[in-house]
Amino acid sequence: MEDLKSFRHIFFLGIGGIGMSALARCCMLLGSKVSGYDRQTSTITQGLQNDGAEIIFQDDPSALGVTPDLVIYTPAIPADSKLKVFFETAGVRLVKRSEALEWMTHQTDTIAVAGTHGKTTTSSMISYLLSSAGIKHTAILGGVAANYQSNFHSESMDLMVVEADEYDRSFLRLHPKWVVVTAMDPDHLDIYGRYEDMVDAYRQFMLQVQEGGFLLLHHSLKPLVGQAILEKLKERNVTVATYGIEAGDYASQHLQVARGEWRWDLNGPETNLESLVLNMPGRHNVLNASAACAIALTLGAASEKIKNELPGYKGVSRRFEIRYQDERRVLVDDYAHHPEELKAAITAMRETFGGPVTGVFQPHLFSRTRDFAKEFAEALDLLDVPVLTDIYPAREKPIPGVSSQLILDHMTNPNKKICEGDSWVAWIAEQAPRVLITLGAGDLDKHIPDLIRRLYKQ
Repeated sequence: MEDLKSFRHIFFLGIGGIGMSALARCCMLLGSKVSGYDRQTSTITQGLQNDGAEIIFQDDPSALGVTPDLVIYTPAIPADSKLKVFFETAGVRLVKRSEALEWMTHQTDTIAVAGTHGKTTTSSMISYLLSSAGIKHTAILGGVAANYQSNFHSESMDLMVVEADEYDRSFLRLHPKWVVVTAMDPDHLDIYGRYEDMVDAYRQFMLQVQEGGFLLLHHSLKPLVGQAILEKLKERNVTVATYGIEAGDYASQHLQVARGEWRWDLNGPETNLESLVLNMPGRHNVLNASAACAIALTLGAASEKIKNELPGYKGVSRRFEIRYQDERRVLVDDYAHHPEELKAAITAMRETFGGPVTGVFQPHLFSRTRDFAKEFAEALDLLDVPVLTDIYPAREKPIPGVSSQLILDHMTNPNKKICEGDSWVAWIAEQAPRVLITLGAGDLDKHIPDLIRRLYKQ
């Protein structure tokens, strides 16, 4: 197994990505020279440059300085990238981000959070609670945590918190000591083909928990994992526990919500935490927090410390992020890009702020839109006024016959609407909804400052 510390100069292809930039910061901390390429400047790339990274923004080998010892690339980089082809031709070693993360976590006690949704919030909650309890660690996060104002946090390299991503089977490179699995809903079928193949990958990942380790599952997943896998884990002395609302070994009970504040009791195998408080709306976030509390307890955090510090958790950028709120109106931005995530976010809006709820959704990926058009429609029908925008393609090329209209055609909501391009901004400004949520993993959020100016004269 390679050691990233042995490479003096590491180049990141796609350094501005949320996961890539955190790994780049980790390499800088280890003493490597870090450089990279991204398509455009951002607050992330500016921050890296301020800390000493050299970044170019042209896919052009002539813009390179010294040839690096190692290139780490994201799967989003196209195969015909001029820089990628140049490095391959020059004989420079190239590895995917997932392999580099494997090297980083090898022989380091690792907490990995997996699941088709909830990874970033849960991992950032775990990191926050560990820090609050004085348990030093490094966290590589998939979003900007408000408590750190960063997607990277480091106090010690002896313990790591990472996200275990099922995309491209990346998580199969990890062998963690502690694992959380939040959900296993169908997703990334462009990679797996069949849902059963995705579930098999999750089962394989669970079997990679270290001997004597700890696996925490949402209680609904236990039948899906299957008795055969559970028996194999038992043979390797892996403790398997479950969590859920009114269910599981760690049961969240007596939920109450008032003015956006959620309260509940967490009854676990050894500790009962009464009157936990979370200032992030939604039952899904109660679940994320309960899983984080269970992991923190397992690692030795004191119950009273967890209870006292949890209210101070401030959330993650674009995860049910309140962008504007006054006495009458509210605008929330959420990264939801899967039907189950949409349902959770829309339900949380209604439970927290009442209705009617207007939502603007930007579908993410042509393949995901094709595979889940009906499920997206059912989720968006929960809105009082659902608005669809064009698909955000990300790494994909268009698929014939696949557009946002595919979702709209399945919807039954009489108020459904589709807006081409950026025309939704003007339409929403004209409607001036009281309760508004923007949804999707694309670039919808870049319009929010303009929307706030138009809607609230701020």
